[in-house]
Amino acid sequence: MATRSSTPPDSDKKPKQDEVLRVIDATTGLAAHLASGGLHVAYLVTSGEIEERGRNEERPGADPQALLEAARAIEKAALAGGDPSLDLVRIDYLDGEFLGQGIHFAISQEARSVSLFGGRRVVSVVHADKLDFDAAKGKTGAKLKSRKDLGSEDPLETLVEGMRGHVGGPPFVLIFIAEHFDRRRRAFKTLAQIGAIVEVSPLTVGTLQAYLEAQGTPWRIKIERGAGQRIWDRLGGSDASRLRQTADRLLLDAGPDGAVTVRQVEASVPMDRDAAMWAITDALADEDVTRALTVLHLLLDHAAPSQRDGEVMKTMGFLTSHYTALMRLASAWARNQSEAQIAAETGIHPFRLKNLGRQLRAMKPGRLETAIGALDAADAILKSSGIGDRRVAVTRWMEQLLLSLARGVPLRIKTGQTVMDTL
Repeated sequence: MATRSSTPPDSDKKPKQDEVLRVIDATTGLAAHLASGGLHVAYLVTSGEIEERGRNEERPGADPQALLEAARAIEKAALAGGDPSLDLVRIDYLDGEFLGQGIHFAISQEARSVSLFGGRRVVSVVHADKLDFDAAKGKTGAKLKSRKDLGSEDPLETLVEGMRGHVGGPPFVLIFIAEHFDRRRRAFKTLAQIGAIVEVSPLTVGTLQAYLEAQGTPWRIKIERGAGQRIWDRLGGSDASRLRQTADRLLLDAGPDGAVTVRQVEASVPMDRDAAMWAITDALADEDVTRALTVLHLLLDHAAPSQRDGEVMKTMGFLTSHYTALMRLASAWARNQSEAQIAAETGIHPFRLKNLGRQLRAMKPGRLETAIGALDAADAILKSSGIGDRRVAVTRWMEQLLLSLARGVPLRIKTGQTVMDTL
């Protein structure tokens, strides 16, 4: 098991006990930790971090099934000598059954409800990233409908904090499962000090390819190099569960002694337009021209030649709407509006608002205004009667537009020249 400390590694000062953050790698350290019998009172099972990820690159998550498998291993060890039917409780934050009474209250009550005929109580909480586990003392949590009736002390925080310095085997084990959990939250540090963080490797292009090969080997299924990358590109790499399910379906379609090829992926996995467009705008914000152009061609090449013009116009419509939303968000930020106020005023979904904010923070000064100008120029060009053979020209102009957006330079037509002369 690895530990991380807030004390500099070259300091002679030893870290205090409550400064040590316990982090366990699910692949290399969890089995040994559980075999040692040294259970902790709480575990947070979540996706590990990728250190070399770009500043605006999408944050990949672990396969949900892998998260659950790690949690099940902890449950099995914690329930040793007990009865799972009596001692194991699973709570899903998204299950409305728990929201009315306050999910923190439900978790604390379940942890304390030890069966007379069972063993240690184990409570597993799915979608734990939704927990309002950082409320200040004396304040009520907005997500808990009845928490205001529970007094100033949060029952879950009181339960967990009360386990600091506990000696001996824990009377209960709490397992929080979350694909992503903000590591800046106080709850993350608390759980890492009192219990442990179990990191599950994120699903990446490489691990998706490796998964295909590992699952295909027993059935003699040949996996073409690049198949995992093509699945990732066509689905945008945004949903680990969907990527895994798609890989499983392709393996099932191939069957024993079959093959999963790049061509088969292109034929059977439809492009996810929304995911593709977010991938393009993320790449533009990160000034990754190669990635932006690659996804653009995957999107356009999926359409028949007669449909390409329509695909280009749909892409233009999305980009115009997207950058207009960025302008509205920038204006709202200038007025010091809260996220809730912005969502109410603009009608933008909170999830999209969060992604827009991520891109806006990464954008260099002046880039947004230049982008709006480039989009206006591209709109005029694509509607021009002098554009020539549209089947070819619209794609080339979209390429020029993405180059302009990524580099932060205007898209202009020189005076006295036709559109095609400029191109």
